[in-house]
Amino acid sequence: MTTEHSAFKNDRRQGPDLVRQLFAWLAVLAWVLFILALLLVHYARPEMDTGLVRYWEIEIRGDWHPVLTNWLQAMLYGTALLSVISLLLNRLRLRRKDDRLHFNLVILLLASIALVLYLLRL
Repeated sequence: MTTEHSAFKNDRRQGPDLVRQLFAWLAVLAWVLFILALLLVHYARPEMDTGLVRYWEIEIRGDWHPVLTNWLQAMLYGTALLSVISLLLNRLRLRRKDDRLHFNLVILLLASIALVLYLLRL
């Protein structure tokens, strides 16, 4: 038996199967949700108090917007959940030498947890 034949015999994948496609879509969805959460941070955070605002005595919101902050937390929880599901699916698929852990999901999970902890500290 040649090495080409034995290598072909051991690798029976014909391409991305349903689990790998689901993993990819979950990862994309998690990143899109995280980017939307970052956009929501812009509108939920307190407004900047600058010298010009104080000079013209413009009224600004000094604390986080309560409704938008709740939505933000829900989006971050969803991002963390999708990241964990994607990491678990990826872990189930790590059977061959060329399979590897996707560190972008680990970074996404850590970033979403850090933002949730920051919001809970408020």
